[in-house]
Amino acid sequence: MRTDTTTASLTVAFSPLDALRQQKLLAGLDETVLQELAAVTRFEHYDKRAYVIHKGSSGDELVLLVSGRLQVIAPSEDGREVGLHFVEAGDYLGELAVIDGGTRSASIVATTPSVVGLLPGHMARRVFTRYPVVAERILLRLCHTIRQSSHIRSVLGMARAFSRIYAVLHSATRTWNDNLVTIENLPSQQAIAITANVSRETVSRAMQALFTHQIVEKDNRRLIVRNPGALAKLARGELQLRVSKKKRDAESDPADMPQAAPVQAGRAGAPRAGPSGVKT
Repeated sequence: MRTDTTTASLTVAFSPLDALRQQKLLAGLDETVLQELAAVTRFEHYDKRAYVIHKGSSGDELVLLVSGRLQVIAPSEDGREVGLHFVEAGDYLGELAVIDGGTRSASIVATTPSVVGLLPGHMARRVFTRYPVVAERILLRLCHTIRQSSHIRSVLGMARAFSRIYAVLHSATRTWNDNLVTIENLPSQQAIAITANVSRETVSRAMQALFTHQIVEKDNRRLIVRNPGALAKLARGELQLRVSKKKRDAESDPADMPQAAPVQAGRAGAPRAGPSGVKT
């Protein structure tokens, strides 16, 4: 479900100009340019799980994410929806249809309540061609998208479901100046399931194994990766974990999770004990 922000009940006054000031693509543009864009941009609110764009649909508006989180998804050959990547506040999408006038190449779903700005295609193209800094950002984004698509294909080519899940998590890690490794704004289990092309229950069991072996630790809406090396090996399929299937509640507290049993690593040689009891 979507609602125009002009009619939706908002707790704070909504400013189209402030919303555009927060957009990475438009950073550094003159205030007069932003005012011109704000005057023609339509802002809409989408509920969680609502479709912002459907694959194959027409439309050349550039989608600017003001708040919330979106996920880009595409159907697989077996009919499942495969998540390609997430879109965070301040980012944009839909540039392909704006550039070539074709149909939408993927579907976009809101994974949290989200507000988006829809900039008409003719105005977006004018910005692309008039401002070199914007054109450079578009080109870098296209390069990133191609590399990301290649990574997703590699992940989906992994035979083991757990390895695909850990690859998705590993690709979302961030290393801070103090060498702390985290996964910020942890996606929902359903969102991870779509990206890894597995069931939500499988994601739950894979996460249980990480908590049980103290490879990751929950910290509000993020994960702290206590054993980055182990997560990297799991993501490459060089290490495997197994958990009991007795407890399947996706909302279980980590303290109540069943013990995980490590299984033989996916390489030759006798396993040795690693950090937190994980065998590598």
